[in-house]
Amino acid sequence: MTYDIDARPRALTELSREESLRLLGNVGLGRIVFISRAMPAIRLVTHVMHDGHIVARTGYEPEIEAVLRPRGTSMVVYQADMVDPATHLGWNVMVTGTAALVPDDGAFAGRQSWTGDKTALVLRIRPELVTGFEVTGDPSPR
Repeated sequence: MTYDIDARPRALTELSREESLRLLGNVGLGRIVFISRAMPAIRLVTHVMHDGHIVARTGYEPEIEAVLRPRGTSMVVYQADMVDPATHLGWNVMVTGTAALVPDDGAFAGRQSWTGDKTALVLRIRPELVTGFEVTGDPSPR
């Protein structure tokens, strides 16, 4: 299978912290990146924005629990995006911050996890460093 990259001009724009967090609130799926056994680990999780924090949930993940439970908090990276597969236009947001396991306070009421599994772990990420970029078609003539 081959993928053709659209050769039309593009513009890459850095997004503000506020716009980046707003975009995160428009999607419900992202990736949490953490260190497990001295190696980077990435898991796809469901999330919502709640009181300025990312609240993520997943089924039972022993690696996530092993990282967060003993220390109480851990530095993580959270990434989400929305990119059109045909035009390759869209956005990407990365958040670095501290994460902690929290009780399920109902933030996900009425929402199913992406796997359909029962939620076993809920974690809250406090955004510290937020970076976002948007790729748009370049409107300037060439």
